[in-house]
Amino acid sequence: MKRIFTIVMIITLALPLFAFDFFFDAEETTSRNISLTLEGGVLAYVDDGALAPYADLTLKAEQDGANYRAVAEINYDSTLNSLEAQELSLSLFFGQTTLKAGLMRHSWGTADTAHVVDIVNGRDLRNGIVDDLELMKRPDWMLTLSTYFENGALDLVVKPGFNPSNISMDGKYSMIPSSLIPAGTPINKPDTHNIKNTSAGARYRFLFDPVDIGVIYYTGYFHDPGFSTSLAGIDLLYTRYHFMGLASSYFLEPFTLAVEGGMFFSEDKDGTDLSLYNSKAVYLAELSYTNPNNAFFVALNYQGQYIFKFNSEPVLPLPGAPILDVDYLASFNGKAYQNNFTLAMEYPFMQEKLKARVAGTFQLESLGYAVMGSLTYDLDDAVEVFAKTTVYGTFDEDRTGLYNTWKKNSQVQLGVRAWF
Repeated sequence: MKRIFTIVMIITLALPLFAFDFFFDAEETTSRNISLTLEGGVLAYVDDGALAPYADLTLKAEQDGANYRAVAEINYDSTLNSLEAQELSLSLFFGQTTLKAGLMRHSWGTADTAHVVDIVNGRDLRNGIVDDLELMKRPDWMLTLSTYFENGALDLVVKPGFNPSNISMDGKYSMIPSSLIPAGTPINKPDTHNIKNTSAGARYRFLFDPVDIGVIYYTGYFHDPGFSTSLAGIDLLYTRYHFMGLASSYFLEPFTLAVEGGMFFSEDKDGTDLSLYNSKAVYLAELSYTNPNNAFFVALNYQGQYIFKFNSEPVLPLPGAPILDVDYLASFNGKAYQNNFTLAMEYPFMQEKLKARVAGTFQLESLGYAVMGSLTYDLDDAVEVFAKTTVYGTFDEDRTGLYNTWKKNSQVQLGVRAWF
């Protein structure tokens, strides 16, 4: 109750900040809206069958004017026992140009089910894989400038420091097998919120209907950490890189073909520092279909990568040396390459009051998989009930990979969601 009260107080005290009318004409009409989303239910992990009640609360305040928009959104997650801001932003509109600043998520890419060029925000995997790509991204402080031309669009991003990925080092959704880092080992995190860790990039899109082609350059940091050992425990390190990429889509209704690809140029260009990530190439292709009559959607996605100068030795037992090659740690079954296939479908029934969704990912090198399914029924415009399930596993227990590490995290979830 204390956390819920804190959310209400923060939004209430922030409301005066939404009075941006002094920037513009006094006669300008504005709209203000405060919305509350409440989700509650029970969650059961298949391995033990124990039922765990949970509740999520999201409070969002918005103010819109002719030349600006302000947003404040805060979320409480009972499973993580966390109270976190999801967005605190102000957007200013100048004709075809938008200037936006604050805490937010910023998306790049053309595919629907996965991306390889959506690199501005770090990941949030504390709840595993969920059915919303945006919720798997950690908000970050940044300044963006977007402007449109007759047949193009320019998007600029600057981040003074960065929020690292939210990943677990222990517990159910640990990204690292427990045998590699003993329990109780101190983990030392650096300060990433300073001007020397500034990231910046740009995307220019060529818009020629039905083709959309985006060219991307970005310099920043891998949001996932590398590791090195010291007498004080495990030190987290973040790899500086330059990225150059392309993202394109071709619309031929009712089909869409999306292609993404690029190259990460690591600061460890020789691949000799095992605590830093090596340079790598990433690539993706997706074909999707949307039925214009009933909104049925299906997409098939292929995603891959290749790591250059990959070190296949996971451990160097030398004093003061990195405990792991981070590229090996992040690999599937110790391979320099990855090949992932995803199939996703959504079908609405009963005039779209009932929606069935299913998605599955197969990881070739580890023979691992993740399958998600859900049924959602709208009781009215403000209340829905749902049932969800997520299954992790592998077809070969001897191969290593994330889905094998998470194989005991398969779960069933029942709940209700309401908007106020």
